Amino acid sequence: MSEPEIVTERDLSVRAESYAPYFLSLINNRLSWGASQLYLSLFDLGLNEWRILSALRNEPGIQALRVSEMVAMNKSVVSRSTRKLEEQGLAVARLVTGKRLLWLTKQGAKVHDEIIEIAYRREAALLDGLDETQRATLFDLLQRLADNLPKVEKLDRDLMHKTTETD
Repeated sequence: MSEPEIVTERDLSVRAESYAPYFLSLINNRLSWGASQLYLSLFDLGLNEWRILSALRNEPGIQALRVSEMVAMNKSVVSRSTRKLEEQGLAVARLVTGKRLLWLTKQGAKVHDEIIEIAYRREAALLDGLDETQRATLFDLLQRLADNLPKVEKLDRDLMHKTTETD
């Protein structure tokens, strides 16, 4: 059996400096990894738990489905992470009119408030060197990208549908 031919041409794929999804992903991965390691070290909580704490601090007494929507996280991940928060005494679930609603405990709110101070310091380090106008422009551009996500999702669905039609 012969050896497969290898490809040696370079620079024929996406590059962070010219392909927005890749660049955004690189930034997000580094920020998320750092935050996760930091929060695990200091609070024994990962990034998923932090996001849930934040959601419940913003909207106390909501269902897990609403948390999933707020933090763009899979329902099973929200369920596992919420269970961890409950086991640590940081969140509590109660049945109210037949619905399982989630709240932070006083300890959960305290931990949230400690983490958010660190999160704001990390954000300040990230945005260092940008004046208020540049920061406003950055958030405006990011919002425009977020507003375009339904178009990307539709494209994905269309392409998947097209692929299944040709199979």
